[in-house]
Amino acid sequence: MAFRYACMLLTVALCATPALSYSVGAPLEACADMVPHHHAEPQKSIAPYKIMLDKVQASSGESVTVTVQGNTPQDTIKGLLCQARVGETPVGTFDIPATNEYVQTLDCSNIKKSAVTHKRIATAPNSISFNWIAPDGLDENVKMTCTIVQSGRVFWVKEQADDLKVN
Repeated sequence: MAFRYACMLLTVALCATPALSYSVGAPLEACADMVPHHHAEPQKSIAPYKIMLDKVQASSGESVTVTVQGNTPQDTIKGLLCQARVGETPVGTFDIPATNEYVQTLDCSNIKKSAVTHKRIATAPNSISFNWIAPDGLDENVKMTCTIVQSGRVFWVKEQADDLKVN
């Protein structure tokens, strides 16, 4: 009887579809493709979020405030991964105070603070803001690129803000 019960439990465990998510931030494996590895396909619809920058141009060392915001109060943010990119290459660093309750930095591609990701979010907000610092010597258009998670299986990959000119 115990053997039959153990076999049944093992079968159920092996057949169950995992609904994994990362409640304390994106894994390093997500840095390159920005896919959150939630065992679900990204949404194909237009994301109900906008990524806004507080300026259209920045100089080396200048801070830019980034805001990820849902279009309606119901469009909450349960997770995110953001990078400033030139093409597929992350540039600059994020400046996140340790007291920020929603986000933290992530060292993608062995570059310190090159991405920002969520912390454990108990009550999902509709809007999250953080600061990005333009790197020295860059004279390019930068795209703030974010993957935004509404729930474990509902997310949009590589959503972008308007170009930011850095010089």
